[in-house]
Amino acid sequence: MNKIRIAGFHYLQLQQHLFPGDNKEAVAIALCGRSSHNGNHTLLVQDLLLVPYGICERKKDFIRWPTDVINPFLEKAAKHHLAIVKIHCHPGPGIHEFFSDLDNASDQLLFKSIHSWIDDDLPHASCIMLPNGMLFGRFFNRRMETETVHRISVAGSDVVIWDYSNERSGIVDEYQLRNLQAFGKKTVHILNKMKIIVVGCSGTGSPVIEQLKRLGVGELVLIDPDFTDDVNLNRIIGTTSADAAAKTMKVDVMRRGIGEVGMGTKVTTFASHISKYEIIKEVADGDYLISCVDGAEGRHILNMVSSFYLLPLTDMGVKLNADSNGGIKNIFGSVHFIQPGGSSLLSRQQYDLDSLLAESIKRTDKEEYARNQYLANVNESQPAVISINMQVAATAVNDFLARIHPYRNMANSEIDAIKIDFADAVSYSDMYPEPCPFFRKWVGKGDIKPLLNSPELSHVKKVA
Repeated sequence: MNKIRIAGFHYLQLQQHLFPGDNKEAVAIALCGRSSHNGNHTLLVQDLLLVPYGICERKKDFIRWPTDVINPFLEKAAKHHLAIVKIHCHPGPGIHEFFSDLDNASDQLLFKSIHSWIDDDLPHASCIMLPNGMLFGRFFNRRMETETVHRISVAGSDVVIWDYSNERSGIVDEYQLRNLQAFGKKTVHILNKMKIIVVGCSGTGSPVIEQLKRLGVGELVLIDPDFTDDVNLNRIIGTTSADAAAKTMKVDVMRRGIGEVGMGTKVTTFASHISKYEIIKEVADGDYLISCVDGAEGRHILNMVSSFYLLPLTDMGVKLNADSNGGIKNIFGSVHFIQPGGSSLLSRQQYDLDSLLAESIKRTDKEEYARNQYLANVNESQPAVISINMQVAATAVNDFLARIHPYRNMANSEIDAIKIDFADAVSYSDMYPEPCPFFRKWVGKGDIKPLLNSPELSHVKKVA
C-alpha cells in the first residue's frame, strides 16, 4: 500500500498557501522521510517549500513555475534518500478527483528530472488538493509508471483519513448497525480500515480494547510484556482466576476476548516491551497510537514514534492517592492528545527525564539501577479501581472518536487534554499551544539509522 502522512500544522500551511482566495492554482513542494514495512511504502512530510506566487504564472486551471526553486530539496533528498512530493490545487468549482492533461504533461517533465537527479529507484509523488481540503495523489517510480496513493492522512487536531484502496475490511455492517446509526457509514468504514496500536493491556488498556473491538476497528496491535496475576483480576476485563494461576500473558487474554466477540477484528500481539526494533516498525505502520502505560519510557517511545512517523497519539493516566487507612485522599484522571509538531508529553510534564533514565537503566541493567543511588525511584504499583479506569478509558475513546468524527460543540483545536477530578466531580479541557522543541525536530524523519535516533535500535533484535 502507498501512503502519505502530513502533520496538522503542515496541512494548515498547505491549505492557506494553495487557496489564498484568488481562485488561481498554486503549488508547494514537500520534502518527505520514508517508512517501509510489510510491503507498505509511506512518505512522511518533514518540510514544505511554498512556491511564491510572484515567481509563478497562475490561472484558474493552469500554473507554470520555475522548478529550479526545489534544488535545495533535491540535494537533501539525494543525500538522505528522501522523497519529493509536488502538491498543487484545483481551485475551481466542479473539479473532481482526477489529474488533467496539463497535470499529466507537467508531472512527466518534473518527475523525469527528479529521478535523474535522485538516482535511488525510490518513488516520489504528486498530489492535488481540492477546495474542501481533500487530497489525492499518485506515486511515480523510476520507470515513470504511476500508482495511486492508497491512503493520505492528516495528524492534526482533527484526524483525517482519505482511503483510495480497494481493500475490504473483515467487519460487516450487520455487526455494527447501532454504530452506523450514531456515526454514519463514512466514519464507521474508516474505523473498519484503521490499524490502532494499544500499548498496555491492563487497567486502562483492557477497557480501551473492549471499546475499540466493539466499535469495529479493523486491526488492533496490542503490546504488553506482563502476565496475568491475582492482583489483576479486579481491573482487567476478561481475566479469570485460571488465567492468574496459569500466568497467561495479558495480550493473550485480550486476543481471546476479541476472538470471542467474533466481529472480525484482526489482532497482532507482542508480549514484550515496546523497545524492540520489530515492534517499533509494526507500531509505525499503524494509523493511531494509544498509550495505556504508567511509566516514562513507554510514553517517551510512543511520543518519538508519533513525531518520526506522523501518527496521532492518545495517552491516559490515573492517579489515586490512598491514605493507608482504607480511605482515599483524591483521584485524578487525564487524557492527553498529542499531534506531531505540537506540544509533547514531555513538555506537558507527564514524565521527566530523570524517570526516563531510571526506567531505561532498570530495564536494561538491573544491577546498575540497584547500586546507583542517584537514579529516580521507579514506582512498581499504585492503587487501582476498575470504575475509575473505565471512566478514563471511555473519555479517551470518546476523544479519539471526536477527532475522526467531530461532534463536540468546541473545536478539537481547543482541546489538547481532558482532566477529571473525581473528588470534586468535575472534568475540564486544557490547551497546550506551545510546540515542544525537542520533538518538533524529528517530525517526519521516518526510517533513519539508528531507528528513532536510538542506539538501542541500531540493529534488528528478536522479540524475547
